[in-house]
Amino acid sequence: MIFSKRILYKLALALTLTVMLAVLTSGCLRTPRQGEPGGPAPAVVTVWHTLQGAEATALQAQVDGIDKSNPAVLIRLQYVPEQNFATLAYQAEAGGEGPELFLAPREILWQLYAEGAISPVVQYTTDSYPALLEQFRFAGKLYAQPFLVDLPLLYYRTDGGPAPTSLADLNKGSLVLPQINTRVFAAWWTAQGGKAALRSQPQLNAPENLAFLQQLVIWRDGGIVRVDPNAFNVMAAGGARFTIANASQASVLSQLNIPWNALALNSLSGGQGQVLLTQTLGIANSAIKTVNSMVEPVRLVEEALLSSGVEGALAKAGGRFPAAGGYYQKPEAQQGISLQVSQSLAKVWPLEGDALEWKLLPLLDTAWQSVWNGAQNPVDALNTAQVQAQEAANKK
Repeated sequence: MIFSKRILYKLALALTLTVMLAVLTSGCLRTPRQGEPGGPAPAVVTVWHTLQGAEATALQAQVDGIDKSNPAVLIRLQYVPEQNFATLAYQAEAGGEGPELFLAPREILWQLYAEGAISPVVQYTTDSYPALLEQFRFAGKLYAQPFLVDLPLLYYRTDGGPAPTSLADLNKGSLVLPQINTRVFAAWWTAQGGKAALRSQPQLNAPENLAFLQQLVIWRDGGIVRVDPNAFNVMAAGGARFTIANASQASVLSQLNIPWNALALNSLSGGQGQVLLTQTLGIANSAIKTVNSMVEPVRLVEEALLSSGVEGALAKAGGRFPAAGGYYQKPEAQQGISLQVSQSLAKVWPLEGDALEWKLLPLLDTAWQSVWNGAQNPVDALNTAQVQAQEAANKK
């Protein structure tokens, strides 16, 4: 069959119009996505937090950026004081209210876990150091993600000689501390075999613990270690060369205008020993508000907040340090305090949230302080602590 040019032209035009109409129709029939004009409203994810000042401002700025890049969610921040946080959260959830997410110190999240206010995390990230995750694990399940952390470092004056390389170097200059406890000495104590429990049984009067406590007494009597609540000022005045303080306090030392540097505590024990965190902020999702329809919005917000960029921005604002391992791979984190923090985070004591040691360490602190103050000798102090530890272990 032969068509005229006019007929072929009309057929081609009709085909073109059909294709154009199909394209236009398919575009018009596409359902607008959540957060787009004509689509469902954004999912509102409320976050209760304990941050104040510069950290709160930085958090709001990061949340604004997340909202802009994710129109499907709208994040609402609400500050709640630490002293009221657990109580208000429990009361809100009891009434079917409250936030979708909690951002608070570890101890508060532990209280919320005990009250059934938080549920296993919906966004599991492996970017955190493994030991940091363990502190929020209960009965084998992860109930929160670490967000910002703090831990002790050894600070020293650089005008008093070379950097120390072992515990023996402490003889070259006195070590002044604001207090005596296991968080300060954990890296050195555990490096020498110190332990709080073994196979779920208290071991506070173990020979290794006695040996370390006797070493503390030798350091005290020899003037190598002193206690002063104003340790930084003593160091600044030249009264001591070394001190141990949180990594977040480095800015305070800089303001004292003295030449200083810092080291990971386990660098004086051949890289051995485990560090205890002094503080952890974590993110957990609500047990009653994480319903099926909110799982994805909650997951999206958690993933965004747990990024190294967001954590890094808050770290610069407040002095605490990111839990995200990716942050420490950046060039700016390969030097100074951040490098020492990174080395320390790789050696954190991996204690689960319901580990017996959390009950026992305060008892060991009391024993050490009693000996330090001359109230008891090392043997009696540790035996007393062991009796109390056994009682604590027997409590359900």
